[in-house]
Amino acid sequence: MTTVLDIYPERLRQFGRHEGTFVLVTTPDASNSIVIHHQDASYASYETVIMDRGERFEKVLHDRIPENAHVLAICPGAFFESPSEALLGPRRKLMAMACNSTPANLEVIRHFIGIMERTDPVEQASFSDTFFELLEESEELRYVDAKHGTSATLQHLSDGLVWNQQAGPLEWGDQQIVPAGEISVLPVEITEFSENLHLPLQGDIAFRGYPILHNGTPSYTRGDQRRIYERLACLGKHAVIAHVEDGIITSIKPADAGAESAADMLNAMFEVDARYRIVWEVGHALNTSLDLLPGNHAMNEVYGGTDGCLHWGLGLTPFTQYHLDIISPDTTVYTDNGTIVLGVESGYKNDRMAASA
Repeated sequence: MTTVLDIYPERLRQFGRHEGTFVLVTTPDASNSIVIHHQDASYASYETVIMDRGERFEKVLHDRIPENAHVLAICPGAFFESPSEALLGPRRKLMAMACNSTPANLEVIRHFIGIMERTDPVEQASFSDTFFELLEESEELRYVDAKHGTSATLQHLSDGLVWNQQAGPLEWGDQQIVPAGEISVLPVEITEFSENLHLPLQGDIAFRGYPILHNGTPSYTRGDQRRIYERLACLGKHAVIAHVEDGIITSIKPADAGAESAADMLNAMFEVDARYRIVWEVGHALNTSLDLLPGNHAMNEVYGGTDGCLHWGLGLTPFTQYHLDIISPDTTVYTDNGTIVLGVESGYKNDRMAASA
């Protein structure tokens, strides 16, 4: 039986009031399996645009997508690159699913479409407002893993840091990677990379949780990606402890024998490309509608438990071969006076997995 992916545009609340044209952008491998339901017909029209392998989304946007449009991109067969603000224009809204940097079949996409339908953008906006209010009242943030006895501090008010919010309702001219729900901090704009720039992060951090290994656009094989991911997968149950100085991992070791394969693989990555030692991104995920789907899935990145969840980012494609995110449900983020910013006291007792796990 042919697998069908049902899209109900009116359920995607991030877009806000339905007006103009709803446009689905997809690739040939998925186009015949996606059905757009528009019984409510609250948009003026509905269109599907096919982006061929090797075709750039920016060209598709310029040539074939009208203004006054809500655009949903589901492109498992092509690497999606976010367009510039100028090219997106003031009369489009864009949501793009992260379904190429890791393998994503229609069943995977269906799982995360359900999460997008459950995501409350107003709730995310409120969470984000509270998050930034707490940051303004604190001189530093503390990242504590009580289960593994680690603590690190981030001087989050330092000059040059770039905060990115991918959460809340979309305004005209906005775009989000979806499912949405992340506030991240990097030492430079998210599309740039320099090994001379580091986050002001000091101390020990525990990698215990769920790795996501993203491929970039240079030469790679899905087999290599799968092999590296499988060596890191033991982090789901076992921790690796990293010592960090000025945002650079100076040493890494397994907390117990179960994490040895992950520690060995990370050390091998450091040897091949020292830039993987840079803790390039600290991601504060806040999608509390997301249940983790077991496996290497980019869209797990915004897993927010019940009160937000941290993830660490190493490397950045296309500058490094891979980008590695490690979701860390055991880590709690505090202000300097002990107020919880993200997560729960002493970390989550259980990781919320999809019912099909």
